[in-house]
Amino acid sequence: MEAPMTFAEQQDTSKSAGELSEAMREMAAAVSDEELFESLCVEPDKKDKIQKQLEKGEYLFAPERIKVKEGAADKVFELLIDAFKEHLSEKTEDWEKLGQAYRSGQIPADKLLEATLRHRWDALQGWAQKFSLDIDALQFFSLYLARPFRQQAAELLLDRTQLSAWQKGFCPVCGHNPVLGRMIGAPGRRRLWCCCCNTSWVFARIGCPFCGNQSQDQLGYLTVEEFASYRIYVCDNCKRYLKTVVHPEESDKDDWDYEREYFSAVALDPIAIREGYIAEPVWLARCEQPA
Repeated sequence: MEAPMTFAEQQDTSKSAGELSEAMREMAAAVSDEELFESLCVEPDKKDKIQKQLEKGEYLFAPERIKVKEGAADKVFELLIDAFKEHLSEKTEDWEKLGQAYRSGQIPADKLLEATLRHRWDALQGWAQKFSLDIDALQFFSLYLARPFRQQAAELLLDRTQLSAWQKGFCPVCGHNPVLGRMIGAPGRRRLWCCCCNTSWVFARIGCPFCGNQSQDQLGYLTVEEFASYRIYVCDNCKRYLKTVVHPEESDKDDWDYEREYFSAVALDPIAIREGYIAEPVWLARCEQPA
């Protein structure tokens, strides 16, 4: 049975991975000097409160307790739609339809952002049906519409904050599951990366970030000859997998381009799926806040 393709894999990533990664950096830079929020869920200057929340294993970003600045969603939307038209031209028809719905006021940028931040996927499904949009394309667009907001929140909340206490497999900022791992040095320091807010954090070298399983007889990895620097780490307890870049000689530098590697590695997804492992869409993979 043919493995289903992810949205990113449907694109010509061999051509566009570097270009799209650069476009995302340019978009982030274009809004980096702007304050995107009127207020955040936790005031960034309350470092003790932030540190205690992390130590309790609670991620920081609560979308129901934020207020986005007026006009901020529109600016990001317009920058993003232009970038996607240029670098993801395979879906030009969808981007044109989405742009028309936005300009006519039928899909307001702030409402699309709110639905994404609050995981109201029924709203996206409704828009996709109404305007004959590919739902995967709309979800992918919405993920990157929300990205500058989550990323700015991450930078504010984690400034001068120690992440060493964070031992969870989900993101300390927004609670999403990681989409990429990175093994650095020998015997191997492992970092996980969240594409929703561009946060990376150190995680145990042995263990499943999705279910917490540490039984070595249920953990392993797949290799692919054409992708010598990658491993697909798998867990037979929860049947999830994590694509991981292995750099035994590299140092743990902060400016490493996770985005480019994420887009470059999408060809590994159908290999893992054919082996019986689960590809959970990143926009649905969210760890609920502990009670």
